[in-house]
Amino acid sequence: MTVAAAQLGPVQRHHTRSEVVERMVVLLQRAASSGCELVVFPELALTTFFPRWYMDDQAEVDAFFESEMPGPETQPLFREAARLGVGMYLGYAELAATDSGPAHYNTAILVERDGSIVGKYRKVHLPGHADHEPRRPFQHLEKRYFDVGPEGFRTYKAFGGVVGMALCNDRRWPGDLPPTWAAGVSSSS
Repeated sequence: MTVAAAQLGPVQRHHTRSEVVERMVVLLQRAASSGCELVVFPELALTTFFPRWYMDDQAEVDAFFESEMPGPETQPLFREAARLGVGMYLGYAELAATDSGPAHYNTAILVERDGSIVGKYRKVHLPGHADHEPRRPFQHLEKRYFDVGPEGFRTYKAFGGVVGMALCNDRRWPGDLPPTWAAGVSSSS
């Protein structure tokens, strides 16, 4: 299998989702023309890395999150991936409805070559800090803006094999699983 690592270049706060998705579609097309079957986009690919900034208005924070995937602004990316027959790993900020209210996750999904979502991973090890530290020109507020992913590490049958996912800081503790997640480590479909 040929896998492409997609580098988007900087995504600024003023860039719209549609602008970012247009850039991602071009990268999918380039990857497909080179024979790639899977394109790996970076963490929080649809937005700037917003945990750099302290925000106390929850509506301002929630504007960085997706409540559905694909949604109206991301559908063109899924449509093009299916048309090209190229899968993708897509990192984004997810606003999920739970029994206890809204949850905010740093999420990645695995999308098969037909455009179907075959797996979802929510970041477990959140780096940084939760409180505003004004002495820092840039913050690292993942602990403020995200909830810990409750599912742990899983694998998925996809692309003719078994695929697992992780996000950034999780790579440092691949074996650090609470006992309640042990069932999530085995292969699922």
